[in-house]
Amino acid sequence: MKPNKLVKRLQSLLPMLLILSLNGYGQSDHYLSGRAYMIGEMYDSALYHLEKALQQDPGKADIYYQLGISYFHTDHYPEARDAFYEAEKRRKGMGSFYLAKSEIRLHHPQQALKYLRVHLASPYKRPESEILLDEDFSTLDGLPGWQQLWNEKHWYSDGDKLLQEAIFLKDHGDLLEAINILNDLERKGHKRSLVQGEKAGIYMELGNLKASRTALKSAVKSNTRNLDAKVQLALIQVSDGDTEDALDGLDRVIRQDPARFDAYLQRAEARSLAGDLAGALSDTELYLSYFPEDDSALYRQGLIHFQHGKYLNAIQSFNACLSLNTGEAAYYFARGRCYAATGTIRYAKKDMSMALDLDPLNGEIWFEKGKLDEQLRNMDSACHCYRKAQQYGVFEAGELINKRCK
Repeated sequence: MKPNKLVKRLQSLLPMLLILSLNGYGQSDHYLSGRAYMIGEMYDSALYHLEKALQQDPGKADIYYQLGISYFHTDHYPEARDAFYEAEKRRKGMGSFYLAKSEIRLHHPQQALKYLRVHLASPYKRPESEILLDEDFSTLDGLPGWQQLWNEKHWYSDGDKLLQEAIFLKDHGDLLEAINILNDLERKGHKRSLVQGEKAGIYMELGNLKASRTALKSAVKSNTRNLDAKVQLALIQVSDGDTEDALDGLDRVIRQDPARFDAYLQRAEARSLAGDLAGALSDTELYLSYFPEDDSALYRQGLIHFQHGKYLNAIQSFNACLSLNTGEAAYYFARGRCYAATGTIRYAKKDMSMALDLDPLNGEIWFEKGKLDEQLRNMDSACHCYRKAQQYGVFEAGELINKRCK
């Protein structure tokens, strides 16, 4: 970037950034702060932090790429082009897609065609449908160079097209036809990691966790940079109690992409199950330093406290998430369980009632409310709750009905 342009740009951002910093967004790592602001589509703020990150780590291709995205989304197309060009110099093909789009926005169609050709020949190549349906690239459709480009060669193989067809079928619910296509592609050895990842998603939808886990292991083995597969595999491993392998995989994901924020929350849960409360809370606090208003993350932090018997800390977390979102039954239910564990039964019952107002068909909530009513010696209400719990699938409630209810 040209220094004078950059200085002016940063000066214009400073008043906004001073306000934003008061909202609690993380400031400890400029690269992570920039990526967090990008997730929130706050690209002006992202630019400030990414420029700082570039000063700390000059010449890194990924920082240039993220800068380019942020400039592009703030309509600063010359700066976006420059940033994508720097990324492209360092990693062939990385910046080519957005380089072409930036040149279109700058009214340079021939340059756009040049970089689109680079993109189509690169390992970063996006699906054909994405390019053909892109609003920017549609402006090139009438140019002689556009048709010439597509006539040069078959940029997409039959396997590429079949893979996209399988994804389309999967997204539209035709799972069996999708899996047939994917099996055929697997036999032919076409993009094994992507194919296995798609198969895993279908198996997950069908409820076959064992097959999904096997497919994800193959996906990761075929391509260690398939981070989506690693994260999904870790999710299944945690549910199976295989926390050691899950933690190993999530550690690798975070090393490869420190801005993979979902992996921190997932690692927190794995660490908690492995008995590492301090490590789990370290991960949730890191995540919340960048996303302080993510009520679902505060909820997950509260559950970790609860699992380790830290009920007052859990209540604080649930209070925080309820201050942001009062529409989730799970939040009231979780806080109610904490109140019950501390003997604050009436508060617990109030939370269970709030949870039932939001989710009246949840047998587990009815069951817990019944136990609270029983502690308060209100057996008529307790038996009503137990019957509701049994009606909605909590068969354990039937034993209590037989023992305690007429």
